[in-house]
Amino acid sequence: MNQRGLSRYQHGVDIDARTLLSRVGDGDEAALATLYARYEGAVFGFVLRRVSDRELAEEISADVWLGCWRSAKGFRGDSRVLTWLLGIASRQIHAHVRGRRIHTVPLVEELDIPGDASDDPASIVGDAAAAQDLVDAIRALPPSLFEVVSLAWLHELPYDEIAAAAGIPVGTVKSRVSRARTLLRARIGESDE
Repeated sequence: MNQRGLSRYQHGVDIDARTLLSRVGDGDEAALATLYARYEGAVFGFVLRRVSDRELAEEISADVWLGCWRSAKGFRGDSRVLTWLLGIASRQIHAHVRGRRIHTVPLVEELDIPGDASDDPASIVGDAAAAQDLVDAIRALPPSLFEVVSLAWLHELPYDEIAAAAGIPVGTVKSRVSRARTLLRARIGESDE
């Protein structure tokens, strides 16, 4: 890897993810390393929640980054880079688990709940002292809810992109965010008493 090129990315220069992906398409390994550093946690978490075996999740995640390297030139810019990466992850998961029995969970009943300012997790807690309670409560959410709120609140993806990445309807995304918000309010309310 070109050390001079790597230093351009590692010294705090914030380069747009689309620009990085374009550079990956041109064979820039430093750009891939920067994208990896930025998104590897989200990609691995996404994969790990869908496969029960950590080693398989690591293998699939590695294949996602290989797919990113090979397909970067084909990125059309129709979505965010993270959404595009999660799409690669979904296809890789499907390819790896094809033929295996997949654990299924019932879908949450779809509700037409419009997104609003209360989707912001900060609206659930009143002060910084409650932040750790919120983090603990989010980690304790069921996997399907945790995944959706992580993508919505942490990665700030819009509902339609979350739906595409997770392979679920937009209404299900909305209902899961609403359910998570309700569970978090209840849990944080319990800890205040």
